[in-house]
This record gives sequence, C-alpha cells and structure tokens, in this order.
Amino acid sequence: MSVDSPADEIGNIGLGQRVQILRNQSTVLSVTQSENIEALVRAYQPTSDERSHSAATALLRQDRVMWRRTDFDPGHFTASGFVVSSDGGSLLLILHGKLGRWLQPGGHIDSDDPSAEAAARREVFEETGVANLRALADDPVRMDVHKIPAREPEPKHLHFDLGFGFQAAGGDIGPLDEVADAKWVRFEHLDQYHVDEAVVHGALAARRLL
Repeated sequence: MSVDSPADEIGNIGLGQRVQILRNQSTVLSVTQSENIEALVRAYQPTSDERSHSAATALLRQDRVMWRRTDFDPGHFTASGFVVSSDGGSLLLILHGKLGRWLQPGGHIDSDDPSAEAAARREVFEETGVANLRALADDPVRMDVHKIPAREPEPKHLHFDLGFGFQAAGGDIGPLDEVADAKWVRFEHLDQYHVDEAVVHGALAARRLL
C-alpha cells in the first residue's frame, strides 16, 4: 500500500531531509527490493507493452534481480512516475539534460528505497520538487525497455523501467537541480513536445485511473 506525502512535512527543510521523509512515508515492505520488483513484474498485465514486459520477465531469469545501477549486462530495472495534475488535465514532464528529450521523471532505484514505487516518488521529487503524490495503483501503469548509450565510465546497457501512476495535490515545481526544465503539459499538447509512444501510453494509462 502506498502512503500519500503530506505537504506540511516537506516545507522549509533541506533536500536530504525531504528525500528521507519521502522514503519514510512509503510503507516499508516486509520483502527485499529484489522480491518487490520480481512480484511487480510477474503480476503485471501488459496492454500495448507486451514486448517490454516479456523482456523484463526474461531479465528475472538472471542469477539475481538486476536493479543496481552497476548491473550492465544487459541492464537493470529503473523507476519513473507518470504524474497527473490535480485537475486531471496535465502531465508532469522533465527535459532530460543529457538526452535533450521530454520524458516522465524517473531514474535509478537506490538500496535504501523501500520499494520501486518509493524510488519513483523520490525521483519525481528530486527532479521536479513535486512531493505530495497520491498513488493511482499499487502496480506499475507502464513498462518500457530502452537503450542507454555508453557514457564513461558506463557501457551501453538497457533500462527496464517500471512506470507508476500518481496524481499531484499541487502544481508548484522547483527547484530544478537535476534536469534542464520541468513543466505541466496538457494532455492534448503532448505531441508538441515530441514525447515517444511509451510516454503517451503511460500518461493515458495513469489518467484512466483517476
């Protein structure tokens, strides 16, 4: 079960403290990170992302669940958030500094994240400053496998992304320390930001849960 993050606990404290609050407010699971990810992947019901789900399921056949950012062969699980605005009409997007593309916020799963969903919450907050999130489902709303080019010291590898659906209580964004830009984009204007099919499908899946 996910726990909403009350805004009054997040105000006027340092970034590190705020990230820790977000982690503490996600229910600590009685299973390991690896067991949590394996359960999410196996329970997931794919719609338009069957190939990504099949690849994610195949990744579970490794000798351990590959979620650490140093797992490069063939890659590792990551977590992201499809965050819908409080009025249900917009999606939160970030402009990735290195890729130069508009994407949903997300990134690597850390060892002290209580779950993959908690990692998605943390990444949304770290990249956009948006913290007060209501989970739209216990399971991911989208899975997507995509290539990451080699960049020293990391070789090329794959990200097996678990995308979770959230609704934000407020609309304030910032500060932006990790991304080039972030903004709320109306669903009908997503094509103007040249988002890829995975983002569109994840966004629509999240909105259907409102």
